[in-house]
Amino acid sequence: MNEYRDKSSQLTTMQTQDNREKSQTTRLNDEESSLRLESKQIESKINDLEKQKDPKREVLEKLRQKEQELISTSGSSIGQVQEIDDKLKTLTEKDRELTKKINDFQRKSDSLNRDLKDLVENEVKLQQILSAFGFHKDMETFDVETIVQGLTAELSSLNALNAKAPEAYLEVSYGYRSMSVRKNSLEEERIGIVKFIESIERDKRQTFLDAFDKVDKEIRLIFNKMTGGNAWLELQNEDDIFNSGISYLIQFPNKPKRESTSISGGEKTLAAIVFVLALQKLKPSPFYLFDEVDAHLDAPNAERLSTILEERSKESQFIMVSLKDSVIQKAKLIYGVFPKNGVSNVVTYKDKRVPSVKTI
Repeated sequence: MNEYRDKSSQLTTMQTQDNREKSQTTRLNDEESSLRLESKQIESKINDLEKQKDPKREVLEKLRQKEQELISTSGSSIGQVQEIDDKLKTLTEKDRELTKKINDFQRKSDSLNRDLKDLVENEVKLQQILSAFGFHKDMETFDVETIVQGLTAELSSLNALNAKAPEAYLEVSYGYRSMSVRKNSLEEERIGIVKFIESIERDKRQTFLDAFDKVDKEIRLIFNKMTGGNAWLELQNEDDIFNSGISYLIQFPNKPKRESTSISGGEKTLAAIVFVLALQKLKPSPFYLFDEVDAHLDAPNAERLSTILEERSKESQFIMVSLKDSVIQKAKLIYGVFPKNGVSNVVTYKDKRVPSVKTI
């Protein structure tokens, strides 16, 4: 009789444990279904990203070609610098998007890794519990038929779950490895784009500074030659040169330095002429057309301007409308226009040493 009570107590304990195992099995099945659905969604997103990879590579290749074109013409094209700056902004936005996607995949990968670890640990625990109950051996028959039938049904359910556990493990493992490979690929792509952007930024900054130094040097030389004073360019913010401005500072003899926006009309004319001549050295043109740029200059400054233009005429042709004698005297070919009997007439002087005159 005592033995029967002991067996009955053991059976009751086993029933309680089996009920807990059944509840745990149901929860694991739900987690497995959720993981499979999430794995399919991630695979779909990975396929979408794979489709986007080739167009991005084509864009990157085109930008590299543009980079070479920029390097070959970097000293002369401010417009190209602006165009590249716009493309850099676009690439920066793409880099942010890729970084966001990489972070999302990293979080999902960590979550799947934790779920996979939990599945493995739960499987080991279930196997240990079943072994402790002696399910791997012939069970002793009890008189409580209803309890035995319930335990048999639960045992069948647990056996079905264990049969599928390795398959679920393989699926989750494959998904984890695939996402890891994709994450590494996206990280390499992001690093490549960041390096390309940094390279373009360095080249753009160096191109701008080279042009800035050349123009600044010419402004100093020409202004000193014309006035005996000083003029120079200053960056308003050397740490952020493309989002700040440039100051054009002028200092005439015996006067304090001022910005070009704060000087008189005649001084502004002189400063503007100096700036144009300085830009000529950056990218010389075959010829230049000036329309009375010396109108507001006094006689000494007009004389100095004509001397500089005479020196520059060895490399480029200057066509200039002027009423200043000092400028006209240094011209190699002069056209004079005057009215006669209500009709405009043109007089041509070829070279100062050959006073031939032709009236049209």
